Amino acid sequence: MLRLTKHFIENWRERVGGEPDPDLVNRIIQEAVRVQKGKRAVGRFAVIKNLSVYCHFTIGVVITVDHYRENVVSVYSEKNMPAHVRLNKRRNPA
Repeated sequence: MLRLTKHFIENWRERVGGEPDPDLVNRIIQEAVRVQKGKRAVGRFAVIKNLSVYCHFTIGVVITVDHYRENVVSVYSEKNMPAHVRLNKRRNPA
């Protein structure tokens, strides 16, 4: 099971609302579409990581995960979209 980071929990409270339930978050990730697979590259002087990115269209959230450390890192929702994107979404629903 993936662990929820402090950063994720704070962002969930602000951007989704309420307290995140680890079982629910893991289920959301399982049901979501993976937009980007996380990658890890070891260079001469540094380790470079890209997070996995999951989008759950029904709920309207994007979640980032570090699968190398098994941590859920952040969540994004309509609350932190730029205002012009929210307005266009309401005018032109998909």
